[in-house]
Amino acid sequence: MSLIQAREVSFEFGGQSILRDVSCTLEHNSRIGLIGGNGSGKTTLIRLLLGKVNPSSGVVERSPRYQVAYLPQKAQPDQGLTLIDYVKTARPDLQELQHSIETLARQMDTDKSPQVEARLNADIQRFTTLGGYEWENELKHVLLSLDFPEIMWQMSITQMSGGEQTRLCLAFILLQKHDILILDEPTNHLDLAMIAWLEKYLVQQDRPYLLVSHDRHFLDATVSSIWHLQDSSLSITKGNYSSWKEADAIAQLSAERQYERQQKEIQETMDFVRRNIAGQKTKQAQSRLKHLERMQTVDAPRREAGIRMRIQSDSRSGNDLFILKDLRFGIGGKELARDVDLYAGYRDRICIIGPNGCGKTTLLRMLLGQHQPDEGELKVGASLNIAYYDQHHVDLQEGLSVMETLWQEVPDETRGYVLSWLARFGFRGDDVEKRVGVLSGGEKSRLYLCVLIHRRPNLFILDEPTNHLDIQMTDALLEALQEFDGSIIFVSHDRWFLSNLATKYWVFERKLDGRDLYTTIQNVEEDAEGAIERSFQIPEPQKAPVAPVERAKKRRINPMILSMKLTEIEERQAHIKSLQEQLEAIQMQLSDSDTYNDAALLQELHTSQSNLQEEIGAAQGEVDTMEHEYLELLCEEE
Repeated sequence: MSLIQAREVSFEFGGQSILRDVSCTLEHNSRIGLIGGNGSGKTTLIRLLLGKVNPSSGVVERSPRYQVAYLPQKAQPDQGLTLIDYVKTARPDLQELQHSIETLARQMDTDKSPQVEARLNADIQRFTTLGGYEWENELKHVLLSLDFPEIMWQMSITQMSGGEQTRLCLAFILLQKHDILILDEPTNHLDLAMIAWLEKYLVQQDRPYLLVSHDRHFLDATVSSIWHLQDSSLSITKGNYSSWKEADAIAQLSAERQYERQQKEIQETMDFVRRNIAGQKTKQAQSRLKHLERMQTVDAPRREAGIRMRIQSDSRSGNDLFILKDLRFGIGGKELARDVDLYAGYRDRICIIGPNGCGKTTLLRMLLGQHQPDEGELKVGASLNIAYYDQHHVDLQEGLSVMETLWQEVPDETRGYVLSWLARFGFRGDDVEKRVGVLSGGEKSRLYLCVLIHRRPNLFILDEPTNHLDIQMTDALLEALQEFDGSIIFVSHDRWFLSNLATKYWVFERKLDGRDLYTTIQNVEEDAEGAIERSFQIPEPQKAPVAPVERAKKRRINPMILSMKLTEIEERQAHIKSLQEQLEAIQMQLSDSDTYNDAALLQELHTSQSNLQEEIGAAQGEVDTMEHEYLELLCEEE
């Protein structure tokens, strides 16, 4: 049975055709991946299916009985609530019942009449029937899986970073009561462990969903049908992304051969007609001409406009790039990693892997000389020409045009040279006159890569380079980096990209020294899956066997120790709140358009924002450990 169906739907905007004669159906068992280049109309199609916009022609039918939960790409939570209060609004029916149950339970303290008891029992039965108790467990599971420990649940949403707010919106949508789930780029701001969790969560659902994603590994794991938008048209292929990729290549080759055969037939027929139209074979020539007129011509198959990248270096680096020995580093006095011994050499392709907030960006900034280690030695090799890709694109000036951005790099070059370079990265026609401030995330990423590659470095340091890139652009970047005769150190959460580029991994790994849980960074030369698994494992302490008699004995804990532990936790929580207030102030500055007129201030704010986010993450990890120790003491006391 169809839940949502579009029949021959077209949509135009500003005289431009966005979608043309699109037909598609969402059914009870649908697990759909919607793909296409940036600007191909994916979000428009979703808005049509949801009834948020009306088609120019065609029909969209939706069953009113079914509820849709939709996560847009730029979702924003309610800023006036705490984390837990916001998430609970995902199920207002359960919250209303829970409030009624609590009110009636208090009333029963003074009024034990059968009427009150009956209402209370009825509400409890209704709450149970609606799965209220299971939903509360689900809420905890989803929040913890998306890296929201209980210490954060009373935090005001205004104190959360942009990435945390995006993850919170995902949690809210997953916890809503729904029959259909539509997620637009759900893996944004998720680390590798969260993405793996989301894959398992989705495939275990018995409800249909539609996903927009540029992560092919994620699509391969979660969908059974691909909807592909290109040139305003939609094609549908059964199978996951890899199946579609293979089928699309075969279909493209078949279409090209069919077109070539017809063009050859047309050319041969026209040659025959020209030679014989006035000779003895006039009738045959006229017959063939009529055949051509009746022929249904095949359109030339169109390929998506190609992106051509070729990375060249002006010089070769030395064999040794970086040597890290006995390194310890952190932010704001908070340790991020210690006992770090690493080596990077010429032509290494090193991927840095670890959870959100563990210090990956701080490590990159140390290599760049922008952050100093607290202990140990960091040796930098000779003849390094580094191109650093900052995920916030801080080097791009909002007021410049696309063409001016590249031209200021090469002021002596001609306009034609600049336009030719920009075309390699998909900027053509009027696009080159756009101001940086109005570009989409994908366009800014392409422009930033264009500028960096033009600098002809021998070492790339890349922080999340595939964020905002569509699959075609990611493929082009990967191919260029694979052929690059230099070295690469990068951070990425795109498993397909990192597994096809990295030759080794620097893995943030948690270790235990007695009861002391700390983080170090290991050099790992194994496959991507093994490296990822190591990074997200939490070591368990080795417990010595306890004799039966000893096990029965309970240690009496000094109440003063418990009180001191609790005070320490509260002090750390207060410190976290202070850091979050500082982060909020910075984010308010970043929301002011005047800030983008001062490149130095913008760089400073982004650096401060990154430092604070990592410091908050480290501090929250400390609080989690302290709470665990406090609970262990309580257990021993009981």
